[in-house]
Amino acid sequence: MNMMRYLRNVASVVLLAGLLFLGFINVSVASVLTKEDFKLYGYVEASYTQNFNNPNSQRNANRIFDIDANSFRPHMAQLVFEKEGKSGGTHADRAGFRIKLNFGEDAKLTGGSGTDDFDYQEAYVQYIAPIGNGLDLRIGRMNTLIGYEVIESPLNPNFSRSWLFGLGEPFTTTGIRASYEFNDMVALSVGLINAWNGARSDTNRSKSIEALLGLTPMDWLSVSLFGFWGPEGALGAKNTDLVQLGGIVTVQASDQTSFVLEGYHASQENAQAGMDVQWHGVAAYVIHDFDDQWGARFRMEWFKDSDGFLTGDDQKLWEGTATAQYKLTPSLITRLEFRYDKSSQNSFQYGGRAANHQETLATEVIFLF
Repeated sequence: MNMMRYLRNVASVVLLAGLLFLGFINVSVASVLTKEDFKLYGYVEASYTQNFNNPNSQRNANRIFDIDANSFRPHMAQLVFEKEGKSGGTHADRAGFRIKLNFGEDAKLTGGSGTDDFDYQEAYVQYIAPIGNGLDLRIGRMNTLIGYEVIESPLNPNFSRSWLFGLGEPFTTTGIRASYEFNDMVALSVGLINAWNGARSDTNRSKSIEALLGLTPMDWLSVSLFGFWGPEGALGAKNTDLVQLGGIVTVQASDQTSFVLEGYHASQENAQAGMDVQWHGVAAYVIHDFDDQWGARFRMEWFKDSDGFLTGDDQKLWEGTATAQYKLTPSLITRLEFRYDKSSQNSFQYGGRAANHQETLATEVIFLF
């Protein structure tokens, strides 16, 4: 473990030294930027979710974002302003940034205070160094490298999020990231970050590492291997390393049909009352588009919170989700989703009593701009 900490510190020094080196590059040849260099886009999302258990709590247990039972929810109004760095041209062409702002109920869960319905999900500066094919360097707050699903609903196949995403993965990270595409088949990203949970400030003097290796051996097959390693305890805490290793396999069976499989294992030392904890799971997706307007998405998932660290119960969770998608226009997406949740414990609510299952039916509307 001491050797691993040493290697992490060496990686920290190398990344920071590289950033300082770039700071001395002569930027006097910067060109004038025009409005065409910038992009402004986003989306607005709202939904209604019916929980057939009619829980007295008015909450869909063990969910993220779709937590309101039998209720309308204004999820998100997201606004993105960015300039993407390019791998060629002047220093001004190579430099970029992104600011991603969230407004609405979901902003409380993407990094806000829990009561504030505003959050800046991403805010980073970018520079693509003229090294080989271009070394992409970013510093600030970014979406995590870990996992298949993301915060942005339009980029996910289903309306509700998986437990793998909602319970056991980070949403965002704050730090510095280096990415490099070796060729069309191999790409690597490595980040030096504050914390696994996306905290903007660190709770200890050590930094953590997240990484993503992308492999595309064939046009129809892609494999992503991701990992996280670092101390997640408070200052002075010993043996609190969190390790998460997983992967995603995507098979593009045809122009209209794809299959996705994601799985990971995570553990943290001394995380709860002096005990080590672990969680792991797997999810499988089938994504099919009948045409440019109609589509169907299916997800099956198994998740185990072995020590109740994430959910409060030592339990196994299963769920099946079926989603029908219809685009009235390319910018207006509607979804109808049915989901069945099952637990090895009575972690859900049926009226006023505990239950081991819940069923929900949800409608979602998204407008892209």
